Amino acid sequence: MDNNEKKYSENQIIPIVVITIIVTALVSIVITAFLYYTYLNSKGAIAESFDSSASVEDKLNVIRTEIEKYYLNSDEIEDSELVDAALKGYVAGLGDEYTELMTAKEYEDLEQELSEYVGIGIYVGQSLDGEAVILAPVGDESPAFKAGIKAYDVIVKVNGEDVTGLELEEVTNKIKGKEGTKVKITVDRDGEEKEFEVERKSIKVSEIKYEMLDNNIGYIDFDSFTETAHTEFANAYSELKNKGAKKLIIDLRDNTGGYVETAEAILDMFLNKGETEYITVDNKGNEVTTTAKGNKVIDMPVVLLTNEYTASASEIMAGCLKDHGLVTIVGTKTYGKGVIQSVFPILDNSAYLKITTMKYMTPNKNEINKVGIEPDKVVELDEKTLDDKLDNQMEEAIKILNEK
Repeated sequence: MDNNEKKYSENQIIPIVVITIIVTALVSIVITAFLYYTYLNSKGAIAESFDSSASVEDKLNVIRTEIEKYYLNSDEIEDSELVDAALKGYVAGLGDEYTELMTAKEYEDLEQELSEYVGIGIYVGQSLDGEAVILAPVGDESPAFKAGIKAYDVIVKVNGEDVTGLELEEVTNKIKGKEGTKVKITVDRDGEEKEFEVERKSIKVSEIKYEMLDNNIGYIDFDSFTETAHTEFANAYSELKNKGAKKLIIDLRDNTGGYVETAEAILDMFLNKGETEYITVDNKGNEVTTTAKGNKVIDMPVVLLTNEYTASASEIMAGCLKDHGLVTIVGTKTYGKGVIQSVFPILDNSAYLKITTMKYMTPNKNEINKVGIEPDKVVELDEKTLDDKLDNQMEEAIKILNEK
């Protein structure tokens, strides 16, 4: 054998050894896996395989079988609760924060919250950081207000349980309870935790508040578009005008919405019949324009106050009035909820499906969802002025009206 042949043969030794090791390792892994599978199967620890295209019912049955075999508290299984959770999870899989399946009781509670409910009397919103923020107590007679809870307190505990990171609905459900019972609310206020024990009472949702300010300026504040808010708004406006109001401030700060029909009825007071209030677009791309049905009533300079918790029906109102040039908006950008939900009773009325069915745009076809409405005059709230009769955003609104 010459030198070249010897060199060639030696270069093949290492690859041959490596290949032998790899093959031996693979055989070992396969044998181990087979033996482990056989062991688990003999113990009943492997679920029966099923076609990945099997029906949802078949898949749930497989899961149910395994739960019955191994779940520690299998004797406490409530089938109805499993079914409810499965159906809710199916809908939640859409990933839409506003689409959900509600039980009949949950739907009843939702409807009641727009008129009257049992609680401590607070409006709660969710910040962009996911915090449960108290927007305002529901009037000066609410249990929360009397206990000392203030706007912009951040809820961190309910009855000693940490609620940071929970969905807003979960937090509010923990606060609710039977009338006459008490709940402990821990809030973060400027970096300091404060605990309040508050008695739950029947709360009538605070509707319209109004008053006359100096220089013939009327002020209307409301926190929710309830079923009766348009009637109360009209009454408030009439009272203020009778008292000499020639200019108007409408406070939509912390107004998280409500019934779209209520927003339409209020907008009817600002627009001539046939003028556009907003435009909706459905999942087929069909556009529907909603127009004013009445005759214009309000004809005076108006400043609209908004903030990051001005949402939904409030944004319909703000976007409409801004596009028509009927108001000056002061404050900060609105929340950006530009979609509408419809509720459908299903399963023999035992459940209600709340689905995002449309998006809405302003009369000029400006998008609102995830965008919000920019104010004409940006004024960040100085929280040091919150306890004053007029906070700094209100002062700016008055200044603008005094120049008109």
